[in-house]
Amino acid sequence: MAELPETRSVPVVRADFSDDVVWKHVKEKIVEPTEEGFGADVEFVEDRALTGLDEAEIANGYRRAYPHDYRHPILFVVDAVAVAVPEQPVLVVNLNVRIDAGPFRALPRQVQSIQDNLSLANMDYLEFARSTDTDGVFRGF
Repeated sequence: MAELPETRSVPVVRADFSDDVVWKHVKEKIVEPTEEGFGADVEFVEDRALTGLDEAEIANGYRRAYPHDYRHPILFVVDAVAVAVPEQPVLVVNLNVRIDAGPFRALPRQVQSIQDNLSLANMDYLEFARSTDTDGVFRGF
C-alpha cells in the first residue's frame, strides 16, 4: 500500500496522472487567493504509487497521529473524475474519526474555504457535506 508523506498543511493528493494541464489548472484554482485575500494552506502530493486509489485506500495510507486521529481533518484528492469533468470537482475526504460522513466533491476554488474553516474548527465537515448541490458537489454557500 502506498503511504502518504507527512505534510505540514492539508494534503491535496494527485491520484490521476493522465492530464498534466488539468492538474496544473486545478492547483492554480486551489491556491488562487479569494476576493478577501485568503489562500488555501495545502500541500500538493504527487506520487504515481497513488494512481487510481480510491478515497478509503488513500486515507488508509495516511499515517494517524496519536492515538487514532489524523493530523489534518480532511484531505483532497484530484482523481479521474476531477480530471474528466469540466468543473474539476476534487474529492473531499473526511479524516475525523468522530464524524461518520462519507466524501463529497468541491470545486477547486472552494478548497480554501473548506480547509480554512475545518482547520480552525469554525465549521464542521457535515456543514459542507450537507451543502452540496444535488450532484454531490459543493460550490459554496
